Amino acid sequence: MKNERIFISHKGGPSVLKLISDEVSPPRPDEILIRVRAAGVSFADVMVREGIYPGVKLPVTPGYDVVGEVESVGDEVRNFRKGDRVAAMTVVGGYSRYLSVPAKHAVPVPEALESGAAVSMVLNYLTAFQMIKRCTHAVAGDTILVHGAAGGVGTALLQLASVEGLKAFGTASGGKLHMVEQLGGVPIDYTKEDFVARVRRDTRDGVAAAFDFVAGAHAKRSYQALRSTGTLVCYGAFGVTTNGHVQPMKALMTLLRDPSFKPIGLLGDNKGCVGYNTRMWRDSRPEMYAADLGTLFALLKEGRIAPIIGARFPLQNAADAHELLNRRGVTGKIVLDC
Repeated sequence: MKNERIFISHKGGPSVLKLISDEVSPPRPDEILIRVRAAGVSFADVMVREGIYPGVKLPVTPGYDVVGEVESVGDEVRNFRKGDRVAAMTVVGGYSRYLSVPAKHAVPVPEALESGAAVSMVLNYLTAFQMIKRCTHAVAGDTILVHGAAGGVGTALLQLASVEGLKAFGTASGGKLHMVEQLGGVPIDYTKEDFVARVRRDTRDGVAAAFDFVAGAHAKRSYQALRSTGTLVCYGAFGVTTNGHVQPMKALMTLLRDPSFKPIGLLGDNKGCVGYNTRMWRDSRPEMYAADLGTLFALLKEGRIAPIIGARFPLQNAADAHELLNRRGVTGKIVLDC
């Protein structure tokens, strides 16, 4: 059986994404072979393409998250069978027609869910859900600060904030502020307004949680927006890139400007800072990974959340998807139809 997949032989811009064809290998004893219907496109894929994603070496097929049907199962697999609908966080390999993954990374998907909507849960919404529920102490009535609020994770954070009864400030550029407002957030144009001053002005003492994917000096300012008992959650390093390319000088400056948190300082401020890595949560807390994804699929089925699909491309046009992501020209999630 033939497989088509996107292959990166060397780091570079979107043009390094090439469609190749090879034979489908049978799954290992503890794996399932998935016929992929939809794959997500994310900033993590850009980092893989640039050759800087931790633990991933080129050459490789990118793709962090997939939804599809089980084509076959390994000899040791008992909890899935051919035809079952599943989702999986793959980290790499998702830009494929067929893909084998460890059965322990697969989670059942309700039949009623559209594949593009379902795949949005696997990385974007799981990241947002676990950052709110597992990494902070925010409760109904609290206020949070969401950066990049019109992006894939940002829109997920806004929707889940509404489900949890949280008020949210959302930073975005001027052309995307309407989306923040539509999702129930209080929009802040980061190109024109000091978000720390705005948060301090509109709240009594700051926010209960801030979600920062930029890093460097930006993370320090997010920390300043916290109230006592608040938590800063750091989950990326977008500040090291320009138009989807990693800039060595920006990376150095971001590193030098990263805030330094000393225990005595955190004690005096009565605040916290935590890093979040979705792959590490999947591997270190597999029961939470499966349970949280199951919760998200239930919320999606009930209509309580509705992912924003900003753009869809056929698999062979993965380079166009990366070009769009580089330009920040999309609101919500980018999906490849495989």
